[in-house]
Amino acid sequence: MNASLLTTMVERLDVAPRTPLYSFLDRHGKEVDSADCEEIVRRAAGTAEFLRTAGVGPGDPVLLIFPPDGLEFVASFFGCMLVGAIAVPVASPDPRYLDRELPKLRHVVEDSGARVALTHAKYRALTRLASVANRVRGRGNPGWPELSWLLANRIKRAGATVAAAALARAANTFGPDDIVYLQYTSGSTSAPKGVVVRHRNLVHNLELIARNTRVDDTSVLVGWVPLFHDMGLAGGILNAMYTGARCVAFSPMTFLAAPRLWLEAIDRYRGTHIAGPNFGYDYVLRGADRDDGTLDLSSLRATLQGGEPMLPATMDRVEAELTRMRFDPASFCNVYGMAEAVLFVCGQVGRKPTLLRADRAVLDRDGVIAPPAPDAPVVTLVGSGVPDAELGVTVIAVDPVTRRPRPPGAVGELWVSSPSVSSGYWGRTDEENAAVFAARPATREDDGRRFLRTGDLGVVSDDGEVFICGRLKDLIIIGGRNIHPQDLEAAVVAADPILRPGNAVAFGVRVDGVERVMVAAEVRRKHLQSREPIPFDRAVSAIRAAVAAHCGVQCHEVLLMKPDSLPKTTSGKLRRGECRQRWADGSLRSSALSGQQRTPATVESIGDAEQSAEYVLRLLQTEVAAMLQSTGPDDVPVDLPLRDLGLDSLGLMDLARRIEDRTGARVPPASVGDGSTLRAVATSVVREFALAPSAPGEAAGLVTSESNAGDVPFSAGQTVALQRGQWDWWNRAVMLDVRRRLAPEQLRRAASALVARHEALRLRFRRADDRFVQRYGDIEGSFAVESVTVHGSDALLPLLNEQHRRLSVENGPVLRLLLVETGSGQRLFITVNHLVMDGITLGILVDDLDRLCQPEEHGLPRTSARFEEFSRWMNDFGNADATADLDFWREQLAVPPPAAYDSRAHPDIMMKDLAFARQHLGPDETRALRTVRMGGPGGSRAPIATTLLAALLRTAQRRWRCGRLVIELFSSGRQTAVHGLDLSRTVGDMHCTFPLAFEDSASQSPEETVTAVAERLTRVPSAGMSFDALTLLADDPNVRNRLLNAPAPTLGFNFQGEAPTQSAGGLFSLRESPLGDLWDPEGRVRQPPLYLECSIVGGTTRIGWEYLPQQLNWSGAEIDEWKATFADELAGLVHRATHR
Repeated sequence: MNASLLTTMVERLDVAPRTPLYSFLDRHGKEVDSADCEEIVRRAAGTAEFLRTAGVGPGDPVLLIFPPDGLEFVASFFGCMLVGAIAVPVASPDPRYLDRELPKLRHVVEDSGARVALTHAKYRALTRLASVANRVRGRGNPGWPELSWLLANRIKRAGATVAAAALARAANTFGPDDIVYLQYTSGSTSAPKGVVVRHRNLVHNLELIARNTRVDDTSVLVGWVPLFHDMGLAGGILNAMYTGARCVAFSPMTFLAAPRLWLEAIDRYRGTHIAGPNFGYDYVLRGADRDDGTLDLSSLRATLQGGEPMLPATMDRVEAELTRMRFDPASFCNVYGMAEAVLFVCGQVGRKPTLLRADRAVLDRDGVIAPPAPDAPVVTLVGSGVPDAELGVTVIAVDPVTRRPRPPGAVGELWVSSPSVSSGYWGRTDEENAAVFAARPATREDDGRRFLRTGDLGVVSDDGEVFICGRLKDLIIIGGRNIHPQDLEAAVVAADPILRPGNAVAFGVRVDGVERVMVAAEVRRKHLQSREPIPFDRAVSAIRAAVAAHCGVQCHEVLLMKPDSLPKTTSGKLRRGECRQRWADGSLRSSALSGQQRTPATVESIGDAEQSAEYVLRLLQTEVAAMLQSTGPDDVPVDLPLRDLGLDSLGLMDLARRIEDRTGARVPPASVGDGSTLRAVATSVVREFALAPSAPGEAAGLVTSESNAGDVPFSAGQTVALQRGQWDWWNRAVMLDVRRRLAPEQLRRAASALVARHEALRLRFRRADDRFVQRYGDIEGSFAVESVTVHGSDALLPLLNEQHRRLSVENGPVLRLLLVETGSGQRLFITVNHLVMDGITLGILVDDLDRLCQPEEHGLPRTSARFEEFSRWMNDFGNADATADLDFWREQLAVPPPAAYDSRAHPDIMMKDLAFARQHLGPDETRALRTVRMGGPGGSRAPIATTLLAALLRTAQRRWRCGRLVIELFSSGRQTAVHGLDLSRTVGDMHCTFPLAFEDSASQSPEETVTAVAERLTRVPSAGMSFDALTLLADDPNVRNRLLNAPAPTLGFNFQGEAPTQSAGGLFSLRESPLGDLWDPEGRVRQPPLYLECSIVGGTTRIGWEYLPQQLNWSGAEIDEWKATFADELAGLVHRATHR
């Protein structure tokens, strides 16, 4: 064997440079891309040089994100190998489902430490569009990890001679112990971990595959398994390069859409080797059903099954269905492997899998293989071949507790010793890796071998053949018996014809301290599309009977699911651990088609319905249905004594608690006595409401408008917002954790008092005679409160989007509160239209709502000036005193824009054209920012906002190579010294913007720039408010034009301050909202084409970049360069502050 795959590539290039290696097919089976060894090496050499130019060197992790699979992935992988970088193949997040997909990518990025990603332009464009669409739909920024994206389609292939030389250099430079790639595990039982694959592991495993599956340069590998998966990568792409076989591949999405294509490709290319998991063979038979007998599969020498235990029934079906296509059943080969050993452990082509029949009762009770007794239940295990001892592979079964080897025929955890086994998981400690990858069995003699603990349960027979039983963590233990979920799942899908083969999951759950069996099974899609009623009850009964007959236990619960709703790994394995977790948090049950006996229908908040006995009665029926695990509220009688409903004394206490939680009413104990009826309890609840205070605002010391008649003038911030168009779409959202339980009625009363307290929340906006007007509306129509019960984020997001859509600035409400009951507690979602709030407003609302929800409301702070007072002052200011600042603002705008930017005044920006990027400074970096001082070592500490602005100024002047520069800044508008108003507790949109010119910082030290910026800010007249007053609110058009006709600033900066992590009274804590801001994509805004927004949350600094690539003449990578320079400038400031 060669020392590295690079050496093999050198040999392959020398011996067979033009022999086809790779072919990729589209969804129609057409070959859309192909390459021989020379072409791949030329592309790889070009990629290596591209990466080297981008600063990537040996040992640097590089993500490979390529949907669909193709030659760009192959060239990128080998390009990483040539430069010595560590390839990190990952599944590409589907832009349509970023909320679900991005956490997986973020995990890999954080775990691997990758800072660079290779992809192609089409996918990168889709991610950008999806990010904009997410914000438009109200989901906020989807949270792409911080990566430098490099586009593979921009890479030029190297010349043949140059490429050959580059390959030779790499083969001489990198050896057996160098890392080739990180293979992230599928995560079927835990979070994915990066397996370190070195050249020596890889070469050994490829040799193992070649010997045991008989792959050589005459072979043709045909497959659909994704290339980021170990089976597609090592078993396909790298296998072809090592052996000289031809690899024909297509996308797994194509396979799902047209499974027959797999059979057609075998026929057309005379495929010799195919591989896939058990479910893949089940699925391909759908295409075989329509075969007309013209396909010829006689070329197949190896039909490999791996990735999950093979089912004998699948083997029988494949043999029966494909024999007419001249398929040879002798080609079947069940293989065993895992990513921790690169891919392959054992399995032999030419040795038909051994079927081992065992007595199920003995296996479950004693953990040993025994011949089945007459009429005893039987389990059939499929053999995975004998490990190749000549290549140093050993597999033993070990007691996972005592660590002693089990005798032949006894079940134990499978331990593997092989040169293919990795040294460990990336980023884990030596001790953590040694526990998994270097285990030693408890034997008297230590022969020095170290074993990989696989976590798989299996048996090693007398002749050394390996049989897989299941996963150690997946065992269901009931009454001391070990029940293997795979056996139950096979029985489940055979129980009723409406169930999808291979798409049922069984797992153990703890109920009242006892292990019970839980089953979820998917229904075939055709039954959901049929007009005939679906026999759910029949299927559930059949499943229960099948499980009872199979292992003698009863199911705790059976759920029937929609197709493709059960969680699976990227390779299609069922994730039993995640299913168990989703069952525990309720999200699995909430997405079920039937079997939801434990989840009664959700009723709307009592705050949104008339307080009638009928409504409350319905609510109580729902609660009792939940307690009794009934099928629904309609089954609960309302005139029977509660004791006759089956509620004991503890149940009655629970009902009283539920009533208070749901309604806020404290019902006398006698009202829920066992002789009471639900109708009587409902009457008590309504009586409690009738006695409640009807005017909560009186106790809150509310301040109302002296006159709510007539039009209210617009502030500058509102005027800018109205320019966006479709202003109903521009909202702000926040998610809060509720730390003490709230009843919906309690929240409704507090919200009513909140709106009465802050008159801006009662504003309505209309067009009248080609102009906008705003007037006050009534309190009740200005807000809405709802409560819902949900299970899982998938059920939550549609509700949150709906909150955005149901705001109306014309008719109300402009404020919506959604109280969400989850399995882990309550959350409060607040949505407000931006026309009635600014960045400071949200904190005021949350603090006041906290206090208004308390039993005693006397703790409310006094109110400050009204929003209307501010807006009237600002309009008057724009037509009088602000004109004194006109020359100052003209001087700021006289500075020409950077030469790198189009000097024409930029037009209004369409929201859909904006692009976004994020940066993050952790707690240590944020604390370091506070150490920067102005005026030298003895000076005062600079505000963080000043430090960030100074770093941005130095960044821009470096990047644009310019001198003086104008930056658009933000003012809160709340500076009392300017207008004499106390606006510290005022709700409304009062923010302003203004341009400010800064001198060239090239000759300044970092501290000098901070000092200069701080001094410049102190010389801004009227705290910057006069600029917007003149350009937006002045009646004289000549005044506006003298400022607006000048080139607008190219760069903007806004520091939003430090956001508290919890409300003043501790009732609410801040949670990252899944929605954030929402705007109309067709709306327009006048802002600089490059804009930086910063805030501090929870001791960390969040930095957001918004930019317009077309206006900046940016092609893609520039934003990453700006972010890097900005980080360098901040680091320089901090370094100077801490190393004086």
